[in-house]
Amino acid sequence: MNLCSSRVEETVEHLFWECPFAQQRWDLLNLQTIQGSSSFENVEAIKIQLQSQFLMIAVIIMLWTIWKARNELNFNNNQIGIQDCRAFFFQEINLVSLRVKESLTEPYE
Repeated sequence: MNLCSSRVEETVEHLFWECPFAQQRWDLLNLQTIQGSSSFENVEAIKIQLQSQFLMIAVIIMLWTIWKARNELNFNNNQIGIQDCRAFFFQEINLVSLRVKESLTEPYE
């Protein structure tokens, strides 16, 4: 079962970058993906757009958000809305930021 109504094979590129569902999730971060490109090319495009040292954290959490929504649909037949995805993404970002702050306060040995 695909997250979108298209009848294409659910490849990595389609699931995370080309699917309209995924594109809407990247839009939450005001990031544009490149249709027909590889995952590497899309990460490079996001790197240019985001200009942040925490690029990979944001990318990984968004990929995780899309993956969780896909599994929720496939295994529980529950379509996750964009606001729920947004809330999950920012909840995960907040948890990561707490871990980063804590690790920066501990002395290096």
